[in-house]
Amino acid sequence: MRTVFLILAAAILLSGCVMATSFAGAQIRGRQGTRVANDFPGADLGAKINAADRDLGTSPGEILVKGGGTISTQVILSPGHTLRFSPGTYRLGTALLWEGAFLLKSGAGVIGSGWDTIIVEPAKTGWTVFQSFNDIRLQPAHSGTDSDIHISNLQVKGANPGVDGGVRQTVSLGNCHRCRVENLWLNGTGVIGVQAGGSPFGGNYAQDVTIRRNLFTRVATQAVAVVNGRDVKIDGNTFKDSGRCCLQGMTAIDLEPNDPSDIIRNIEITNNTIDSTNSNFIHGNGILVQNGVRTRGFGPVLVKDNTVIGGTLIPNSAGNVANGIYITAFTQDVKVINNTISRVAHSGIRLENTTRNYISGNKLISTGTGGILSFEITNTTDSQIFNNVVIVDPNSPLGNEVIQEAGTSARNSYKGNTGSKGSLAPNIIRP
Repeated sequence: MRTVFLILAAAILLSGCVMATSFAGAQIRGRQGTRVANDFPGADLGAKINAADRDLGTSPGEILVKGGGTISTQVILSPGHTLRFSPGTYRLGTALLWEGAFLLKSGAGVIGSGWDTIIVEPAKTGWTVFQSFNDIRLQPAHSGTDSDIHISNLQVKGANPGVDGGVRQTVSLGNCHRCRVENLWLNGTGVIGVQAGGSPFGGNYAQDVTIRRNLFTRVATQAVAVVNGRDVKIDGNTFKDSGRCCLQGMTAIDLEPNDPSDIIRNIEITNNTIDSTNSNFIHGNGILVQNGVRTRGFGPVLVKDNTVIGGTLIPNSAGNVANGIYITAFTQDVKVINNTISRVAHSGIRLENTTRNYISGNKLISTGTGGILSFEITNTTDSQIFNNVVIVDPNSPLGNEVIQEAGTSARNSYKGNTGSKGSLAPNIIRP
């Protein structure tokens, strides 16, 4: 009996040792998936992050960065690695004109703790902060693809007094697939905010991109741009006080292919708020959908449930947005549904050189000044304009209640449109 007891006790002790060893092994494996960049050698935080990334190797894991500091060395983040910032101010001294301060390979991510994680753009040379790796390193430049990149929960703050209108972007996704940019605050930055799409070389384009719940304030040029993409969602973003310099053109959301081989397919612009009440000048358009290069790969596009505010509804003010929603330049198959546009200087909605559009349920308040009408349809064909409301608020009497069709427009249908006095028929002007 004593022998049996001793054997049983030994078995229990051995089992406990095995369990303890297994638990310790699990702890070690857990620690192997995380690195604290501040603990690694390097002349600056960028060098320390790269050292931590190399130490992780090919295994997935996280790199933690704490306490703020200077990032002068370009960071290259490997596949499956997530760079996680604690609160603090991180100043970029990378001074790279053509490449981002952070290059992200497929499966990489950058996550802050919220808008108290502040990354300050380079102060003198360069503006690009985040860029997909193959967008710049695979040749020809901007033709490569990466996938499953995510960037979220931090603030990028402008520091360079110069602006660069249409060449560079703060967040350059390129031809990224299944990529997400969420809950970023771009605060006074000097270039395009977030761009999806790169070169169409090799038939490449951005696909399944989500740009959601971000805040853009005083962004100098286009805040969100899609130049070559399919299945892109721009949803729930806020754009405030757009533009930074009175000589710099600016549109909050811009769909604009740059090459005939680019595509603009299945793009959704939904639930966004564009409020330019406190902008310093009339900066351009709220939402612009255009196809000047006449790509055949255009449409459909959905513009739904957005709000565009050009200014306060007060006397003697025309607002700081030119056109609220502008569909132009050989576009087709665009739906503009249930949007509200108020106090913009030019048209609330303008259709020009476009076809097969469906425009319904929109509300235009005190839009159109200086001989420009509230709702203009020019050189537009085969479109339906149904159940829109065009009114002038008595507190903001500049504006008009006119729907006008002009130019070579033909075969458009109008039904259920109203003004303050009831049914509103279009003015038809033939050349």
